[in-house]
Amino acid sequence: MMETIDKEKEPLLIPAFAIKGHTDEEDLLLLGGSSKKRKFHLGQWVKWVSTRYRKPFDPQSDEDFWYDPKRSLTWIHNLWELPNWGLLSHYFNCGIGLSMLSTPVTYYLVESLDASAAVTNTYSALTYLPWCLKVFMGLQSDLVPLMGVHRLSYFIIGWIVFILSNIWLAIMVKPGIIGTLLLSFVMTMGLLYADTVADAIVLECSRYESDKEKGRMRTHCYVVRQVGATIGSIAGALIYNSTSDGGTWGWGLSIQGCFILQALLPACTILPLILFMYELPILSNKNLSSLCHEMFEFIAHDGVWIPMLFVYFYGLSYVSNPSWYNFLYDGLEFSDFQVGMLYTIGSLFSVLGLVAYEKYFFKSSWRRLFLWTTIVSGIFSFLQVLLVTGQTFGLPKIIFATGDISLQGFFQYVAFMPFCVMFFSMIPGGTEGTIYALISTWQNVSGEVATGIGTTLACGVNVSDNAIENHNWSGVLKLTLITSGIQLLPVFFIYGESPSGIKFLPDNIDETKAQCRNPNRRSNAGAYLFFALFGGSIVASILQSLYVIFYPNSC
Repeated sequence: MMETIDKEKEPLLIPAFAIKGHTDEEDLLLLGGSSKKRKFHLGQWVKWVSTRYRKPFDPQSDEDFWYDPKRSLTWIHNLWELPNWGLLSHYFNCGIGLSMLSTPVTYYLVESLDASAAVTNTYSALTYLPWCLKVFMGLQSDLVPLMGVHRLSYFIIGWIVFILSNIWLAIMVKPGIIGTLLLSFVMTMGLLYADTVADAIVLECSRYESDKEKGRMRTHCYVVRQVGATIGSIAGALIYNSTSDGGTWGWGLSIQGCFILQALLPACTILPLILFMYELPILSNKNLSSLCHEMFEFIAHDGVWIPMLFVYFYGLSYVSNPSWYNFLYDGLEFSDFQVGMLYTIGSLFSVLGLVAYEKYFFKSSWRRLFLWTTIVSGIFSFLQVLLVTGQTFGLPKIIFATGDISLQGFFQYVAFMPFCVMFFSMIPGGTEGTIYALISTWQNVSGEVATGIGTTLACGVNVSDNAIENHNWSGVLKLTLITSGIQLLPVFFIYGESPSGIKFLPDNIDETKAQCRNPNRRSNAGAYLFFALFGGSIVASILQSLYVIFYPNSC
C-alpha cells in the first residue's frame, strides 16, 4: 500500500516559497520560474521507472528525473512541463473522445438504425451519465490504492477500458441500438474514470499556485480539452461521410473504422507518457467513514449548499431539445459532414469562450458575468425558432444554424468556469479526488436531469421521424420555445440571497470564502437535501435511460 502522509505531522505538499535553503526573497522569486533550464536525467528516470514509479513523488526530494538547478517547484502546476505531458495528452484526448464519435454515432443511429428522437437523446444521456458518477470514482481513488498508488493505476485502467470498448464495437462491425448505447456508456465510464483521477492530480498540483493564480492550471486543462473537442468534431465530420453510409462523399471510414481510429489515438499518445508522470502523496490517511463525514460537513455549511442549489438550478434550466438532431438530419437534410462542421465551429467558439474568460473575465464579477451570458445565450437559443419557421433572413440554413450554436457555446463556456473554481481553495487536503468530483458531479447531475426532462417532453409532442420528414415541424417548434424559455429562469435568482444573508451566487472567490467563515452558519437539513437531490437525480436518470434503451419506441 502506498505510504500516506499525516498532514498534522509532516506536510509534504508545501508551497514553493517554503523550500529549505532559500531566503524568503529568493523563494518568492522562484515562484516566477527558474532562470536555468530544467534538465531530463535519463539515469534518474530509469531508476524512477524501475523502482519508484509506484511511489508518490516527494517534492522535497532531490531524487527525481526532472531536475531543476534551483529546486523551484513551479513546474508542478505547469501543464507544459515534461512530467505533466501525460495530463496534457489526457485532456486533449478527453476532448477528442467526447466529440469525435458523437456526430458519426448519432448519424449512424438516425440514418442506419432509424432511431427515434428519444433514442438519440438517450444516447446523449448515457454518454453524459458517467459524469454524474465521478464522485464514486473519486471516493475509490482517494480511499483504495491500487498497485501502491491512488491515482496513476486508476488513470491507466480508465483509458484501457475506453480503448477496449471501442475495439469491441469495431469487432461488432455494425452494432445495433442496444450494443451501441451500452458500449458507448462503458467507454465514457472509462474515460471519466481517468478524468476524475486527472482532476484530482491537477487539484493537488494547484496547491502550489499562488492565491491570485488559483485555478489557472484548471483553466488551461479545460482549454486543452476544448481544443481536442474542436479537432475531434472536425475529424467526426470528415471521417464518416461516405455514400455507403448515407453521406455525401465517395470516401470515408465506416462506423467500424471510426471506432478503430478512436481506440488507436489514446493508445499511441497517452499510454507512453504515463511513464513520465509523477504522483503526489495523499495528505492524510482517511477511511470511508471519515471521508463521508468530511463531505457532509463541507456541504452542510450554508455558504456551500445554498450556492450549490443555485448551481443545480442553473444546470437544470439548460433543457436540451431532444428533437434537434433528428430535425437537422431528417428535416433540414443536413449531412453528417454539415452537422459535424456545425458542432466543430461550436467547439471552436467554446475554446474562445474559455480563452476569453482567462484573458478578460478571470477577475470579473461572477453575478454580472452570469447575468449577461445567460440572457445572450437564451436569445441565441430563441433564434433557433427562426430556423424551424424558415425565416433565416436570406442566409443559408447551415450558416444560420452554425451562428446560433457557436455563439451560444461561447457564452455558456464563459459562464462555466466560475462554477469550476468557486470552492477550489476550500477543499480539505486528502479529499481532492472525492470532494472536487462531488462538486463537478453536482453540475453534471443537473445537466443529466435536464436531458431527462427533454426526453420526457419529447413524449408529449409529435417529433417522430415520419412527422419531421413530412415537414410537420410543429412539435419541434413547441420544444424549441419551451426549452429556450426555461434557460432564462436563472436570471431572476442571480442576485438573490437566503434569509440568513447567504448569496445564491457569490460574486468572487473572496465572497465565497467570506460566506463560509462562520462555522455556526450550517444546516444538517441543507446537507440532507443536497444528498437526497443528488442521489435521486442519479437514480432517476439511470432508470429513464434504461427504459428508453429497452423500449426505444415507447413514445
